[in-house]
Amino acid sequence: MRIALVEAMKKPTMYPVALLKLGMWRRSLGDTCQLYRWGRLPKAGKFDEIWISTRFTFEIPYVLGIVRDAKNRARRVLVGGIAATLLPAPFEREGVEVYKGLMPEAEGCPPDYTLLDEKPDYSISHTSRGCVRKCGFCMVPKLEPKFTHRKKWQDDLLPVSKRVYFYDNNWTAKKVRDQDEDIKKLRQLVAEGRIGEFDFNQGLDCRLMTEKLADKLAGLPLRPVRFAFDGMYEDGYYQKAVRLMAERGSRIFRTYVLYNFKDTPQDFYYRLRTSVELQVEIGAPVESFPMRYQPIMDIDRGRKYIGDHWTVAKKRGFMTVIAHQSGIGVVSSHTMEEFEYWFTENAKQFERLIAYPRINELMEKKAGALRMKRAQAV
Repeated sequence: MRIALVEAMKKPTMYPVALLKLGMWRRSLGDTCQLYRWGRLPKAGKFDEIWISTRFTFEIPYVLGIVRDAKNRARRVLVGGIAATLLPAPFEREGVEVYKGLMPEAEGCPPDYTLLDEKPDYSISHTSRGCVRKCGFCMVPKLEPKFTHRKKWQDDLLPVSKRVYFYDNNWTAKKVRDQDEDIKKLRQLVAEGRIGEFDFNQGLDCRLMTEKLADKLAGLPLRPVRFAFDGMYEDGYYQKAVRLMAERGSRIFRTYVLYNFKDTPQDFYYRLRTSVELQVEIGAPVESFPMRYQPIMDIDRGRKYIGDHWTVAKKRGFMTVIAHQSGIGVVSSHTMEEFEYWFTENAKQFERLIAYPRINELMEKKAGALRMKRAQAV
């Protein structure tokens, strides 16, 4: 059978590991597979079946256009992935088959890298599935309700990877013996030159970081160290986790900071400021990556959702500030003075700033003044 594997994303940045695993599984059954990315489709009649992978629920209207087109190009269309699992009804109304959740047959297969036009210099894997937390903003409990340890994750890796991205939802929640097993494998793969550095891309759970675990990770090329400071319930845990890793030699930190959910602009400011304070304290970069909450069970095509303590003006105001401050959506300040230049000196001032009607004009002036100051210092 001939199967076209379609990645229905507008702007993919990483290779579609799930489709590569599906390709390996189907190839083992004697099927012929070909990968199509960026929403592209094969010519009509070229394939017997078209399997479409989805990602974000707010992209469902875009994906439905691909699905309708695909129905005219193959006798069977199968839709799966995150959006199809969370909100299957729009796809079922199109009369196509919907697969919900993970395909266990594919989950046990390594990725088929021959499907890619160029072999990447990085690898993607999961050492676990699921999460022990039930955070209200997160889709994981619906997608992967059972927390499980994957024993043969190393089979997912290319022979040599400059970098490995682990997509675990909560590696820190593993049993100690499973963590020890993973760390032993990592040390061996690093020693053999098969891994240059690795990244728990979804972040480590600061509430579960202990001295013993930090000791075990010490000396490994974990760069950056990622945590989340999603709410005030993590206050104290987050600072301790960063300090534990910094004391053991980690020098690059990235922090996911949720906003527009149940938070207020003032506690959001506190969480951003805390990372800058930690950076000054440990003498190493602690960057914040603000993550704007979007409902996961609604098709919010325009991404217009506003949290209970936010307004349209405040949301846009913050986006204006960070666009001028970094240009890449990351809060990165080398000094507290630099942070306060853009985000003000305290939480009340920050909330007034982001609600200011002429925020863009103000930020333009601040950016111009900063450029002038730097030019004079040269």
